Amino acid sequence: MKYNLRGEEPSGKNENRRNKAELKVLSFMRYFLPAVGPLLLYLLTEGAFVVLGSVVIHGDLTHEEFIEQKMNIYMIFGSIATFFVLRAYSRKRGSAFFEDASLYRKDISIMKGVGCLIFGLATALALSAFLSFLPKIGPVATYDASIDALYRSWSVYLGVLFNTFFTPLVEEVVFRGYMLNRLLPHWGEKASLFAVSLSFAFLHGTMIWMLYAFFMGWLIGRISINEDNILYSILMHIGFNMLSSLLWFIYLFRPGTKEALDADKLLIFFLGVLGASVALLLAKAYKVERESLFITRFFRGEI
Repeated sequence: MKYNLRGEEPSGKNENRRNKAELKVLSFMRYFLPAVGPLLLYLLTEGAFVVLGSVVIHGDLTHEEFIEQKMNIYMIFGSIATFFVLRAYSRKRGSAFFEDASLYRKDISIMKGVGCLIFGLATALALSAFLSFLPKIGPVATYDASIDALYRSWSVYLGVLFNTFFTPLVEEVVFRGYMLNRLLPHWGEKASLFAVSLSFAFLHGTMIWMLYAFFMGWLIGRISINEDNILYSILMHIGFNMLSSLLWFIYLFRPGTKEALDADKLLIFFLGVLGASVALLLAKAYKVERESLFITRFFRGEI
């Protein structure tokens, strides 16, 4: 005889729906909440270092001065500290950090890694070109303002170091490493990937950034699941973030380039088409490679 979570015998469709809802809530509390632990650790550790720098070490600076001059350094310290805490946590559990994060150095395909990097860069180019044609109102105006603020609030070298390398590394370990690995055995691929991508999107603030991050997170999560190695997702994430770093250098050393580029819609359209074409070709090549690998393993009796 089947009973619901309260030990009562179910009766009718409404009771069955209620039981399913209870099971979903229970699954959320049992699996999702522990899975976000590394994410909370990352946010709290980075936040703690920022507060330490702002209040204790640089109390003489105003809030705006600290953000523009010093905050980036403490965010990097927070990212590094997150790695050490996660590593200590894995060792305490009797496991290995690289195993928990699905970050492996063996059997790496250099060509596939380069393809992931270029795919991320090409996709970012296509999406950025598309966004440039949208009216500069509402969420799009907020997105543009956040980009300008990002350029102003970081020294160019620390900004490139953090946004191009530290951020992809830490976020992939947290989201597609620890978090995704904790959900997959219980929720399956689709639900786990959706939950992780949505959590990743919420971390990015504005509406356009959230949509962009959800799409990016879904693609990166899919490559991470397919390859069972977040090294490829790290490279793809670096590719996504690399475009802003390249533009950063160009705008810094070639004043007036941004205004000229914004005014040349034909060039932006061409760059967008180029990025989309390269991304689609790489996606097609990856799909063919996956299908051929499946056929090979099938005839070998491995599947």
